Amino acid sequence: MQTNLKHDRISHDDFKEWLGMYEDYVPKDMEGLEQLRLEEVPDVLEMRRNDGDAFLEKTEVTALVEWKLKHGTYRPNLAKLVAGNKMQDVRTTTKNAFKDYAAENSRFAKSITTLTKLKGIGPATASLLLACYDPAKVPFFSDELFRYMHWSDTNTRGWDRKISYTMKEYKDLFEKVQVLRQRLEKESGQAIKVIDIEKCAYALAKKAEQDHKNTSKNDSDDQALLPPSPKRRKRDTSQPEQEPSPSQICLRKGPRGSPTFDEMGYELDYEYVLKCQGRPRPLSKRQMARLDEKGKESERKKKIMWADTEQVPSTEPTWDDRVARDLGIAYHEVGVEEYEEWQKKGFHVEAGEFENPSQEEQDRIHKLMVGCALRKGSKHR
Repeated sequence: MQTNLKHDRISHDDFKEWLGMYEDYVPKDMEGLEQLRLEEVPDVLEMRRNDGDAFLEKTEVTALVEWKLKHGTYRPNLAKLVAGNKMQDVRTTTKNAFKDYAAENSRFAKSITTLTKLKGIGPATASLLLACYDPAKVPFFSDELFRYMHWSDTNTRGWDRKISYTMKEYKDLFEKVQVLRQRLEKESGQAIKVIDIEKCAYALAKKAEQDHKNTSKNDSDDQALLPPSPKRRKRDTSQPEQEPSPSQICLRKGPRGSPTFDEMGYELDYEYVLKCQGRPRPLSKRQMARLDEKGKESERKKKIMWADTEQVPSTEPTWDDRVARDLGIAYHEVGVEEYEEWQKKGFHVEAGEFENPSQEEQDRIHKLMVGCALRKGSKHR
């Protein structure tokens, strides 16, 4: 790797330039999952933290695991293992882990260890869950970030370095990332989020991987893995173009174009799709107020659906789906008003109705949930 791009040498300007390339290397069919990982889940966790204790639902954890698998190395057995966790176990375990971290950030390792008690959750996936809780300071144990931060180590193979995914490796990664974050903040006078360091490393790694595929076998491995200066970056025309995602098609058509539909058959909202482009920004006062409002809406939904039941056996996406099916409307059109209408029409849930849902049912709810905010008329924003 070029010396000026190594983690201990990279300037703030180069960092920002490579950060800006992140979206160029994200798989094009991941807009919904990207929004969920970078915005929706962190926002929901912040809302729950403000209301008391933060936790993750099983559907949210499975969605984050899907993001991890599509974003990096695909491991088919991982998703099956995670799906085997009970909903209440996911809630309780994530709640305890986040509570420990909130009490003392320096004891992040304890939170990671707690999260690994769930089936299919190792240190790397556990770090992803904790990173969603605190994206400013907690690094996701991604292959790209680990190899970037350890590039200068002796006897390593750069982007091909072997990773054992141990707690010892993660602790070392955590410390190295904090040093880089603090250096860039001092240099620029600006706040630097760890999530942005992760994105920069991802862009560097994917560009190097792309260059390696296009380089002659006679070239040295080291030369093949050298990411060029961002200013000299040229579009790669040797690779076949990926099928554009519904969001990309929607943006290409423009505000006056014909309707665009997602994979579930729902029409996308051009203005909202446009609004969601680019990197996440700090929440405005208006957005914070909306988060508080959403929290109150969730409590109202819970009261309508479950009355005074203390142990709720399912998650809000499951309730929304039930209301949508009973009223004959789309999932993304369900809000508090629809719950009230559902109640007035005499609908109610039976004891044990939502317990032990099949994997097929969980997958269906997951597909309805991912990207639903982009749909026209959505009340999930």
